[in-house]
Amino acid sequence: MTGTIKNLAERQAFWRTLFESKQLAGQLVSLATDHVDGVTYDDLPHYRKVHVVVKPGSSLGDNFMSDTFIVTAQISGSDADTLSTFVKVLPANFLLRQAAYEAGAHHREIKVYDHFFSLLREMYADQPIPFNVPDCYYTHVEEVVKGETDGSGICILLQDLKAENYRMADKKQGADYRHCHMALTSLAHFHALTLNALRQWKDPSTGQLSNCPANAKFLQEEKTFYDFGQAQYIESLEEWFAKVLQRVHEIVVVDTLESSGPLACILHGDYWLNNMLFKYEDDGELNPALVDFKMIDFQVARIGHPLNDILYFMYSSAAPETREKHMLVLLRYYFDILTTDLRLLGVSIDDYTWQDFLDDYKKRSLMWMLMGIVVMSAALNEKAVNDLHERDAEEKLKEPKSVADAETVKGESGFSLELEETMKNMAANRKLSDNPMLTDRLVKLISEVKALNCPPK
Repeated sequence: MTGTIKNLAERQAFWRTLFESKQLAGQLVSLATDHVDGVTYDDLPHYRKVHVVVKPGSSLGDNFMSDTFIVTAQISGSDADTLSTFVKVLPANFLLRQAAYEAGAHHREIKVYDHFFSLLREMYADQPIPFNVPDCYYTHVEEVVKGETDGSGICILLQDLKAENYRMADKKQGADYRHCHMALTSLAHFHALTLNALRQWKDPSTGQLSNCPANAKFLQEEKTFYDFGQAQYIESLEEWFAKVLQRVHEIVVVDTLESSGPLACILHGDYWLNNMLFKYEDDGELNPALVDFKMIDFQVARIGHPLNDILYFMYSSAAPETREKHMLVLLRYYFDILTTDLRLLGVSIDDYTWQDFLDDYKKRSLMWMLMGIVVMSAALNEKAVNDLHERDAEEKLKEPKSVADAETVKGESGFSLELEETMKNMAANRKLSDNPMLTDRLVKLISEVKALNCPPK
């Protein structure tokens, strides 16, 4: 970028002006499909003539709770600027749009960027511990009101990391040791910073977060997105796994500040390969060196134990051979980075030891095996993605409806009965034989966790 717009505040001011004056969020789909060469605005306040090009920001199946776009703006004049941003909006797919809105995913993520991350940056302005999240340029929230708004204005504008040569790793291959090493390094830094924040907000006499700033109180909600409806079609794998499914309510724990113990922190909440971007030294090489990393997508950030993020990542995203060869080494590496950061911050973890960490790893492994199954079943099953688009096409043949018109009676999962029934039917119609690679990944994960919990006598 050249020209006069250089710092973060100036970029934020530009994108706010463009999106608010042109109500751009609701036009992104049409601009990306019907105006591939872009559109020019010559009446944008303070910014002369601006040419805007919108392109899709991700591939089919990369995102379930958002549609994403790359918006590039060329500002004409003697001091020309070219700016770009990565934009998240509600999905155009009706089923996913309904799920995202009912879950409040975008509302929560906007609060994370606007409030929680702002607090962290203020708290740690002089700290050397890395905080690997993208800059946020603009957000907008609107409620869905029947006959008035349909949620199309909801948006999050972030730093365009793809323009800086960040990219996703291959989720089909799974993360190797070096990708896991970098992802866990950044996660340990993030957990240390948020753990210390919770300690500062906690009243030692009551154990409650009495000193939590008002704009961060949303993080105290007992938030979870565990839904094991998709596990029903894996019942043929092993007798042991069938017994595990019978214990779902015992295994699944909704973490609180108290139950998470001395390591209670703010979790990313959805830490898998699709929500990570890696920067490589030379993109042209076969195995280029990793030089930087950013975590994205904070739609289910919440209080919990660090192992929730760690095991979710390792079980959903790491290649089976990576876990087989390096699991304990990576866990130890994470633990050492976390404790080093906490010492730098002057935080005691109350004699919580490496052995305590290993005990919690075993205790939480069953729950996160189940979540790993759910994530892999959705992310690696192309038939599941195609099913969504086929059903979306069927919806478009019917009388148009918006999220505001959706059934409001809630099912057991917390979503509407209509959406809940549709998702269960889709899960029931999928079989492991649809995807041999997925079958192999799932069987290896289940066998690994079984061995951890039922070692040979």
